[in-house]
Amino acid sequence: MMNKTLAPFIHTEKNAPYIYLTIIAALVPACCYSIFYYGIRAMVMILICTLSFMTCDVLCSKVSRRDGNGEYFDISSVVSGLVFAMLLPPDTPVYMALAGVLFGSVVTKQVFGGAGSNIINPAAGARLFVEMVFPSGMCGYAGPREDWFGISSLISASEPVTPDYSDLSLIELVSGNFPGMLGASCAVLAVLGAVFLLMRGNLRLYAPLSYIASLAALYYIMHPTEDMLAFMLYSGSFFVAVFMLGDMTTIPSRFAAGAFAGLVCAVLTVVLLPHVSLGMALIAPVVTVNLMSFVMDFFSKTFSRRSKPSREVDVL
Repeated sequence: MMNKTLAPFIHTEKNAPYIYLTIIAALVPACCYSIFYYGIRAMVMILICTLSFMTCDVLCSKVSRRDGNGEYFDISSVVSGLVFAMLLPPDTPVYMALAGVLFGSVVTKQVFGGAGSNIINPAAGARLFVEMVFPSGMCGYAGPREDWFGISSLISASEPVTPDYSDLSLIELVSGNFPGMLGASCAVLAVLGAVFLLMRGNLRLYAPLSYIASLAALYYIMHPTEDMLAFMLYSGSFFVAVFMLGDMTTIPSRFAAGAFAGLVCAVLTVVLLPHVSLGMALIAPVVTVNLMSFVMDFFSKTFSRRSKPSREVDVL
């Protein structure tokens, strides 16, 4: 069983391997989608991100002697590697991905005590790091099924490309048949992953639903001339909602705090959109909310206790 004292936002009787295995299963459709559309380079990127995340976590645990008592092998690094890979543009060079993995594993996870103790989602930290350090490298948006067997982009950065989402049909938006992040662009697969996690009891909907509803409403208000539905489908917001704001370790567990976290994340995304890249606008708010989560959870518990009516004892 996972040590509950390490993770302030985890309140479940399910053990860690079960939780992470169900998340991996929920990510499988997105991984298959990325390989189908982007070919060999997507497969290589998924393997590199996952294996390097695992290697970094294992080595850090060995060095710090936090490898535990051998009850089970920590597979949280597999989840982090997969989520990070799904958030990368298809033409991301390997060295940029490895730099992100190193930051995500060592700085955002192992420095804070390893699995369950991290206050920032490791995949979000890794994605934000590469976005800040290699901004031009995060613009390799090749089109689906272009150069399916090509691997040159894994070695050197491609020319920056600004995807055009203005002429996409509804079928293309729903199927994810447009240039986007490796596996986060297909909203339908993210929703299917959410349904699977709900069936397994490993997803709290407070933050994800609040985020999606708030983001849709705010985008419609702030950009009335643009297609809100198209933005929600191509942006990767559904993937972020399910696999980042649904994270049990870094998002508050209580209803009020979780809903507020989703609202804050949506507000920050809409505010950032005109000024930064789409990837930055999606991920920076997640990291910000992660840093605020323990405060949100604390105040939610405090106010909940104070709001409970005290029991009066009748004196006979």
